[in-house]
Amino acid sequence: MLRRFFSSSAAHRMVQQRVQGQLSLLAKDSSPPSTRVVFVSRSATADLQSSLPFPVSAAALRDFKAKPQEKLYLYPSEDSDAFKDQRVLLVGLGDADKVTPNVLRDATHGALNALKAKRAKDVVVQVPKLEGCTMDTTRIVELLSQASMLSNYQFDQYLTDSKDAYGESKLRLPLEQIYLDASAEFQKNVSEQATVGEETIFARNLGNGRSHIVNPAFMEEVARASTELPNMMVRVLQREDLEKEGMNMFLSVGQAGVCPPRLVILEYTGNPDSDEKVALVGKGITFDTGGLNLKPTGAIEDMHTDMCGSAAVLGAVRAASRQGLKVNIVCALALAENAIGSKAVKPLTIVKSHKGITVENNNTDAEGRLVLGDAMSYVQKEYKPKKIIDVATLTGACMVALGEHCAGLFSNSDDLAKKLQETSTELQAALRRAKCKSNRKDTSSLSTNYSFVLSCVEGQADDTAVKCDVAGINEVVAIVQNTTVSTAHEHSTVEVHNGIDTAGTSWNHLD
Repeated sequence: MLRRFFSSSAAHRMVQQRVQGQLSLLAKDSSPPSTRVVFVSRSATADLQSSLPFPVSAAALRDFKAKPQEKLYLYPSEDSDAFKDQRVLLVGLGDADKVTPNVLRDATHGALNALKAKRAKDVVVQVPKLEGCTMDTTRIVELLSQASMLSNYQFDQYLTDSKDAYGESKLRLPLEQIYLDASAEFQKNVSEQATVGEETIFARNLGNGRSHIVNPAFMEEVARASTELPNMMVRVLQREDLEKEGMNMFLSVGQAGVCPPRLVILEYTGNPDSDEKVALVGKGITFDTGGLNLKPTGAIEDMHTDMCGSAAVLGAVRAASRQGLKVNIVCALALAENAIGSKAVKPLTIVKSHKGITVENNNTDAEGRLVLGDAMSYVQKEYKPKKIIDVATLTGACMVALGEHCAGLFSNSDDLAKKLQETSTELQAALRRAKCKSNRKDTSSLSTNYSFVLSCVEGQADDTAVKCDVAGINEVVAIVQNTTVSTAHEHSTVEVHNGIDTAGTSWNHLD
């Protein structure tokens, strides 16, 4: 499905899977694939035969107890010519009243991995009837759709094939087609989840791509190609434009990069009758060496993922366009390489931000707050959004405070923070709101005799060497707030600002 939105250039092909599984509702008049997944709760084992496409002996089912993640392959008897090529994978769910979204996701993930190991190409996933389950059928269909798309994902762009001792390929390819066996009334639900799944995979492919390919110019090209989607337009501020706008924090981060920095802005107009806009701003450091405050071995290798914030917001605005959401979105990608070399910004360099304040860069590895500060200041001034949500692999402090499987949320809106957390729970994407100082513009810990503010607490970076708790995060909130929200923006309309720090989750959950 992703292919129809891209040209044939090598750059665009790179962000697609070599084999991208398609998700659709099984048409009632179609010939189904030979492989079927049947989820079974413990209470349904007594009448299991009615759920199967072919008869099996009672002996074959005798030991299956439908425990969570329990699996059993079933095959028709040799004299069943009508079903000779078919097979069923039974997957246990446990007690129906204890089936939660996570139980269903885990069961789907296990089932698809098992089938990929068997080199299956197509599969029908049968929507279970769970008597006593707290989830209704619509929710179950949506969960199975989500889980099927994402469980089938694997990044294989750089893999080369090899054979095992039996002459078979060692590659475990994704399924080519996944059908959901459910009523036609759920067609819209399945289509919506397929779209979201495809754009999630789109973002994951960008994050998994290596920086010799996925650089600022590549991201710009992909953003430009995204204007083929409905109601999308693009604007790009190249280095010369950034200079004219006075975005010197942003420029300083990318000044040593082989590929120049740029701010790419996608506008999606889903509600032309409204002037209200939501801004999504993504950090896009396509490789972060740490600059002259160089990252050590063990901390530098995965830094091609420091652009995952920009990949996430790009995927989000694309999904909004494909679904025709009635909302206006400004999506800004702050793209740069934080490189080393003779042109690299030096520690203690003082620059004037887009907002107009001076910032002393006392650690070049604290670069995320600098590009975000200028990017959000520009978006606020030019587009006057009501809400700003920034997504960034921002701080080691957040990763240490919340762990590798939970993102941090910083918000001045209880309502939006609650909605984001509820959504994250539904999607099994942990998001925890961190307490910030009541005065988030307090710069007492960032004071200096030479400029308005330091870029980070003296002697510390945004790495795990920072105060490894919420206190370390408050430092970042303070600098971003002070370089973004400005009374100089006379027509500022920003009411809500949410920051999502995905350092731990981006570096660990790309597969």
